[in-house]
Amino acid sequence: MPGQIVVAASTLTAGIRADFASAYSSAYEASKARLANCMDLGVPSSRLTEIYAYFETAPYPRIWKRGDAIPQDAFNSVQFEVTNRDWAIQVEWNENDREDDQTRSLMQRAREAGTNFATLSERVFFQILMGATDNNLLPAIPNAPDGSAMYAATDGSGAARFGATGGNIVTGSGVASSAAIRTDFYNSLEQLRLFQDTQGQPLHSEDYVDKGITVVYPVSSEMTFREAFQQGRTLAADTTAQSNAAVSNIIMESGLNITLWGSPRITDNDWFIFANGAPLKPVFQQVRRPLRESYANMDNSDLARTTKIESVSWDSRDGFGVFLPYSTVKVNN
Repeated sequence: MPGQIVVAASTLTAGIRADFASAYSSAYEASKARLANCMDLGVPSSRLTEIYAYFETAPYPRIWKRGDAIPQDAFNSVQFEVTNRDWAIQVEWNENDREDDQTRSLMQRAREAGTNFATLSERVFFQILMGATDNNLLPAIPNAPDGSAMYAATDGSGAARFGATGGNIVTGSGVASSAAIRTDFYNSLEQLRLFQDTQGQPLHSEDYVDKGITVVYPVSSEMTFREAFQQGRTLAADTTAQSNAAVSNIIMESGLNITLWGSPRITDNDWFIFANGAPLKPVFQQVRRPLRESYANMDNSDLARTTKIESVSWDSRDGFGVFLPYSTVKVNN
C-alpha cells in the first residue's frame, strides 16, 4: 500500500494559474564553500565499516651525553571506525493528479527532495557541532578518536585535551557586545595555539591561524558578530565630537582572513572557530555509494499498475565521523 502521497487537490482546478507555484521552492543552498573549511566531504569508502588508524607524534631528538646509550623513545597508534548508513527520501503522487496538475509543477517540486540531499552533510555537521538529538539524522553523536566528544576539556583518559587546560573549549563572555566577541575570539586563537602534540611540543605551526579562520555563530546575533569582525570604526554616542568618533577594529587591523558563517541551526549563544588551513578537518563524510534517483510508474512498477501511485526516490550510503578536533575551539556561553 502507498504511504504518504502528495496532496495535489489545490492544483487541479481548471484555469488555475502557476504564477506562485514556486512559493515553497527552497531558497536555501548548501554553503559548501564555508562547510569545506570545517568538514572533509566525499572521503571514498569501499565497505560497510571503514577502519581508520593513525600514529601519534614521533619522538623529538634530545641530548646524547657521552658514555650513554643513544636516547630512545616510541610512539603509539590509534584506531577508530565509521559505519556507513542508508539515507533516503521518496515522494509519491497519484497519476491522475500529475496529469491534471494545472501548475505543471508537481514533478519539479517532487524532484526538489533530491536537491535537498545537498544539505545532508551540513545538517549532520551541525548535529555533531551541537551534540543534538535528531531522529532524522545520526542515532548517536560519535566521539573523537581520543575518546571524548567533539568539544571537551579532557580526553578519554582524563588528561587535559591536547595538553591545554580547558581542551578545545573556552568560557565565553556572551554575545551582547562586539567587544566581548572580539575578546573571546582572541582567547580562542590563543587556546588553539596552546595545543600540544603527544610529545608535549607545540602542535600547530607559527602561521597556522594566518591561513584563515571560519567563525560559525548563531544568526540571532548577526549584527553583533558583523560589528565585531567587519565594522572598521565604532562610533561613540556623541557622533558630533571628533574625539569620540574613532575606535579601530583590532581584528580588521590584524589582517586576519576571517570567514563569517551565521547559521539558524545554532539555537543558543555558543559559537565556534575553525582553522581553514587544517589538512584534516574535525568532521568528515565518507561515501560508500553516491546519490541515485529511482522513478516508478506504470512502465516499471507493480504498485503503480495496481494503485496508480507513482513515485520518485533518492538514496545514498554515507558515514559521518569525528577526527581529532584540534583545529577547532568552542566558545561556551
